[in-house]
Formats: sequence, C-alpha cells, structure tokens
Amino acid sequence: MIGKRVKGLGEIVLRVTDMQLMKTFYQNIVGLELVRESKDFVFFKIADGYGGHTQTLALFATTNLTAFGSELKNIEAAHTSLHHIALEIDKSDYAEVLNILSQENIEVVTNVFEWVKWKSIFIKDPEMNIVEFVCYDATI
Repeated sequence: MIGKRVKGLGEIVLRVTDMQLMKTFYQNIVGLELVRESKDFVFFKIADGYGGHTQTLALFATTNLTAFGSELKNIEAAHTSLHHIALEIDKSDYAEVLNILSQENIEVVTNVFEWVKWKSIFIKDPEMNIVEFVCYDATI
C-alpha cells in the first residue's frame, strides 16, 4: 500500500485563463511566495515540504500541455473533480486572515467542523476556484 509512504502534498495545479490576474491574486492577496514563472506557468511556495521538495501551488495556462501530452479543453465545474484547495493557517492568524480579506472586499464564508476541531474560511479566487484557509482549534 502506498498511503503509508506519502509524506505530504507536493503540489496543487490549477489551469487558468487569465494568468496575470491569478498570479496577482495568489501573490498579493493570499501572499504566497513566487518561485518561478514563464508565459505557460507560475509556481508559488506554500511551505517547506518533505525531503527538500517544496509544497507548491502551480498555475498552468490552459494552453499548457497535460502530463500525458494531450491538450485540455476548457474545464467546467461539471467536468472536473476539483472542489477546493485548503491552505493551513495557525489558529492565532485566523482573525487576521478574516481582517485582511475584509479589507480587500473579498466575500468570505466561515464554517466550524466540530468533528475534527477545524475552523475554516472559504473564498473564491478570480476564476471561481474555492480556496479554504483552515486551522486546528482544540477548544472547539
């Protein structure tokens, strides 16, 4: 079984139509560190990963080829299994994240998941992908 050998999440890749708008959002609003970019892709650091592999969020232009060498057609919600991505934050940063998003006039939805003791903040990026900021809170 492979599961016991998995050490973390290596990367998340989103296909985007407006690279500049999405780059600006993830760099300036979410605050991720830009690692590398070209006309076809942008890589951001999420966190240090396992064994030297940085956890990343990558934005790929819709014209970029897939890992299997075939071009993708426009992806629609009904044709993808992506629901949302979640970025971990510290419980002490929860209120500040809400404040930053409020100052940027970004619509937020919050939720508490008592069964796992998580507090979450959900937003949408400029291309309507759902991004969650989640923290563990033992007091829930």
